[in-house]
Amino acid sequence: MTTTAMGFLGIMTGRRHGIPPIAEPEFCSHLCRAAPLYELKVLVFHPEDVAADGSYVRGYQWQNGQWEPAQAPPPDILYNRCFYRTPEEKRAASAALSVLTRCLPWSRGLPDKWGVYEILRRSPAAAPLLPETELYSSREALGNMLAGREYGVFLKPRTGSHGKRTLHAVLLGRSEGGGVKVRGRDRDNKPFQYVFGSLDEGLDWIGRFIGQHRYIIQPYLHLTGSGGQPFDVRVLMQKNGTGAWTLTGMAVRLGTRGSLTSNLHGGGTAVPALPFLLDEYGAAGRDLLEELTLASALLPPLLEESCGRLGELGLDFGIDAGGRIYLLEANSKPGRTVFRLTGDRRAARLAAENPLRYARHLLLSSSSHHKLPPGQLRSHGRMISMVPKEDS
Repeated sequence: MTTTAMGFLGIMTGRRHGIPPIAEPEFCSHLCRAAPLYELKVLVFHPEDVAADGSYVRGYQWQNGQWEPAQAPPPDILYNRCFYRTPEEKRAASAALSVLTRCLPWSRGLPDKWGVYEILRRSPAAAPLLPETELYSSREALGNMLAGREYGVFLKPRTGSHGKRTLHAVLLGRSEGGGVKVRGRDRDNKPFQYVFGSLDEGLDWIGRFIGQHRYIIQPYLHLTGSGGQPFDVRVLMQKNGTGAWTLTGMAVRLGTRGSLTSNLHGGGTAVPALPFLLDEYGAAGRDLLEELTLASALLPPLLEESCGRLGELGLDFGIDAGGRIYLLEANSKPGRTVFRLTGDRRAARLAAENPLRYARHLLLSSSSHHKLPPGQLRSHGRMISMVPKEDS
């Protein structure tokens, strides 16, 4: 099949079960369906399906209401949506990126959680949003931190998401028998809880659980609503069709009662932000919403200054009982399911289509930068051929 388009957006994503076998099929299909509105052609592909010399990619296009295998030249803009579940997946993505050197990245990535903390703590405006954070270095250091925290500590991997392999450890008082209580989620995101009879026992177990993984430690924060459910506020910041940062939407993610985290992958759900904040904090809920909006506008330029050009950020904020706001995490490959769950159709549409608006902006900016007339960038105005894979 041959289609005229301004440019070609390639979405590199992971391999999953299904037809086609791609991650985020609903999001990818929305991008593909909306792409003609922005004069773009889209192909979704796996890192393993990039030619060894980078001369072509094989993947899937949305055509006539269904997915079809196709082959195409390297894309003009590369939107990396790969989530690395294994070292092999990370190596495959790195190999693909190393040969797709002529593709303009839709966005750069962020460093790990410690790297983000190190960037933001240097900013007088952002530093008050950050929980106290330390690197896990040894069982002895963890023991000292536990001894000084009445409500315990929260440990999470420096890389990873969805609340997997997170831990809350707290020292038990004499009335509770002493020792250490540990609760958390394993690598499959299943909850667990153990009580150890002594501090040494607990520290030994935590050390084995962490293994060779790199962790950060933070004081355990009480980020639980009046109903006993942990919650955080997800804000999606995206660049629009002029390359400006905009707040696409905001929603509260609610975990199950007694759960350690509020991640949707851990069984949580989502509700609209303002009604929840008003219920929890009364009239101060509107002030908190404004504070969250200001914090969300502050952070993307700070991170971009250190990390390079970014296209979107998922910002997760916690709010304690006193109304203090904490930045819990920043993610350069955010999900957008929260807006479907809250019924916010406008935010859901913008979340899915802003990547296309920004891709178009990048193409036009690149054309202007190279002082080429409109339609003369590498694939501008050309016939972008997507050959059915069976015929290639």
